[in-house]
Amino acid sequence: MLRTTLGTLICAVSLLFSFHSAAHGELMVSEAKVRTFLPASESSVGYLTLMNHSDHDRVLKKVEIETLGRVEIHTHEHKNGMMQMRKLEELQVPAHQTLVFQPGGLHLMLFAPSQKLVAGEQLKMTLYFADGDRVFTQARIYNLLEQSQDNNSDEHQHHHH
Repeated sequence: MLRTTLGTLICAVSLLFSFHSAAHGELMVSEAKVRTFLPASESSVGYLTLMNHSDHDRVLKKVEIETLGRVEIHTHEHKNGMMQMRKLEELQVPAHQTLVFQPGGLHLMLFAPSQKLVAGEQLKMTLYFADGDRVFTQARIYNLLEQSQDNNSDEHQHHHH
């Protein structure tokens, strides 16, 4: 009896993991990056691109990044003629859509690092969805100088179009 129950449990767990792996092809993350903390700053920021290739909407509930005590999902919105940042408890990811986390829009706010973030290194990032699915990726650490150079090259490219 115990062998049958154990065998059934192993089959069920194997089936669960194979389904879980297949779901990762429907949700993809690219260009994940987090900025080093500025001196005396209690927060920093993170960006990524999140693609939902499935036929149904998904709901992002939270993001965790190793060595960071807290990560919040935020957006910017215009309110009374002012741009305001607002924390989101969850984020709808529509079917067959791509969400770009970028300055002035969706972004991650990062708090309470347990160690110094070093530009060029990577941190494990985990995205948790309402249906229990998780997506794992690596987030590249960059510094403000690199961000400034990226912005200047973007502006430079826009002038040539």
